[in-house]
Amino acid sequence: MPSDVVPEAVTGLVETAAAELRAGQAVIIPTDTVYGLAALPENTDLLFELKQRPLDKAVAILVARPTDAEQMFDPLPATRRLMEECWPGALTIVQDGCGVRCPDHPLVRALAAAVGPIATTSANLSGQPTPHTAAEAAAAFPAVQLVIDGGSCHAPASTVVEVTENGISILRQGAVDVEGLVA
Repeated sequence: MPSDVVPEAVTGLVETAAAELRAGQAVIIPTDTVYGLAALPENTDLLFELKQRPLDKAVAILVARPTDAEQMFDPLPATRRLMEECWPGALTIVQDGCGVRCPDHPLVRALAAAVGPIATTSANLSGQPTPHTAAEAAAAFPAVQLVIDGGSCHAPASTVVEVTENGISILRQGAVDVEGLVA
């Protein structure tokens, strides 16, 4: 099944998660890499509080479609090339201080299509291992009311690159090998 097709059974989950996010709550969602702790961008402070994360560490913004990244920044030519070649997928692109990713997961993309861009971080307490199951993620965040079980998430974290006028830098090597694209 193509990654942008949302099974009918998932539609109810998307509606429930969208309602939680719109109510200012955080949710735990599966992604194409790891479980994520998610909130709307205006509630990013909630993610830092729940995760006990230092405020100087950024969170990523997940979007439904590559073109949605244009809400955050005007893509440089190198950014546009990475978006075209690697999205949807496990590549987070940082440009102008904003990290954006279009994941290859139908539920997450459907949720972002319903509510707009979603702020997210891995669903673990700061400094702790990343959970591979919904139950592990839920145990780390008992205050989060909605946890969507997407099975086991054992993929490597996303690759993170920063794009500037001067080129592309790999900030974290993860699931996507961009070595040939940064040359």
